[in-house]
Amino acid sequence: MKLKTLLGYASGTAVGALLSFMTLPALAWGFSQEDVGKIVMLQIACSLIAVIFSLGLDQSYVREFNEVDNKAALAKTCLLPGFCLLVVFCLLAIIFQQPLSLLLLGTSDSYFFAIAVFSFFVLYFERFFSVFIRMQEWALAYAVTKILPKAFFLTFVVSTYFYTQLQPFNILIVMQAFSWLLAVIVMATYLRKVLKSALQAKIAASNLKPLLHFGLPLVINGVAFWGLTYVDRLMLAHYASFAEVGLYALAAGFAGIAMLFQQIFATVWHPTIYRWVAEGVQLSRVNIISNALQLFSFVLIALVGCFSWLIPYVLPTEYFAIEFIIVACIIQPLFIMISEVSGIGISVARSTKFLPVITLISLLLNVALNIWLIPQFGAAGAAVSTAIATGVYLLLKTELSVRLWQVLPRFRLYLCGFIALSGSVLHGLANTQFSLYFVLMWLVLAVLVVWAYREVVPQLRIIKRGVC
Repeated sequence: MKLKTLLGYASGTAVGALLSFMTLPALAWGFSQEDVGKIVMLQIACSLIAVIFSLGLDQSYVREFNEVDNKAALAKTCLLPGFCLLVVFCLLAIIFQQPLSLLLLGTSDSYFFAIAVFSFFVLYFERFFSVFIRMQEWALAYAVTKILPKAFFLTFVVSTYFYTQLQPFNILIVMQAFSWLLAVIVMATYLRKVLKSALQAKIAASNLKPLLHFGLPLVINGVAFWGLTYVDRLMLAHYASFAEVGLYALAAGFAGIAMLFQQIFATVWHPTIYRWVAEGVQLSRVNIISNALQLFSFVLIALVGCFSWLIPYVLPTEYFAIEFIIVACIIQPLFIMISEVSGIGISVARSTKFLPVITLISLLLNVALNIWLIPQFGAAGAAVSTAIATGVYLLLKTELSVRLWQVLPRFRLYLCGFIALSGSVLHGLANTQFSLYFVLMWLVLAVLVVWAYREVVPQLRIIKRGVC
């Protein structure tokens, strides 16, 4: 992937993440914690639907794109099965409309349920269209689809501060759904020729079987990974309240600076590594990238820990606890990003059947820790539980990849990762007045990491000469 294309992806993701970051304090000042929690629950449900009904075929599309000639038929073969199943599911869901709506949004109002069903379809198409654009390497189109919808939603949220009549939850949920629809409309506009060719393409049922063979294990893994990512919010809603969900979601949102880098990296990493494998490129580059990601991630964790005391200055007083749990929240996306490289051998070796086992183990650990910690620590317990479970996920995925593909040095990763994780647990569960000791602790980690990875920076010149 050319550097210009990479920068296009990065700029779109960066600006989109910045807009999302700016939306957080606006939501906090304009809406109640409960309303924020309900929107988060809708987002969680939509993400689960997209994971399940994609059948893993979005990842099959990425895996096979560079190795097939009829890409239009590949797109249609991947998109159609899940869509048909989603239609059937939504028709059946109408029968259980009231209990599902009550579970999802805390109300049995059919209006909210209709918006939720509409959002299911919108985000299903968004998942596939985003992959189609990425594989075409249309960086500008990708950037526009990331920026425009979030700019629209931010504009709406800010306007509610001046026009209080826009603050009811029914308007908020409609604007959220419309912002998602706007993204899909823009994507479809860019993809109109691709989609037209896909609609006209002839597909054979025999072509679907190998795609499902690769993709279905990823569905199981995706659902388990969804649970690993969002079970803390669900259990907060059960053991605490929607207000606690809103608090935790805002903390996770402020950790979006880490999510930004994870999204940028994930956008380009899998297509790149699969192309390297197909082209026979030297895979020693993987070790260089892995070391660079580890250095970046651990230093970022330390910096966030040092400056977390600034967060309460931009939020209402009821969100003060975010200062303590944000480091635990930032652990998850950064550890996952590291695992994308350290565990890539599982996908390269086409051994994705092992991924659900790894994710399920981490999920069960997360559930157990949440049951133990949430009643006592609330959102802090949820943040710490997810951080620990993600650390186990990184460990298991890395070790399996080493055994299936190629060996990567791991001692520094495990040492610095353990120290960062332990520090985030201490900081998260403290939940007391600001202490100088935490700043000193994170400064020590930053110095240790820079020393441990001191040879990595010169190696980055190799990446600049052609890794990307």
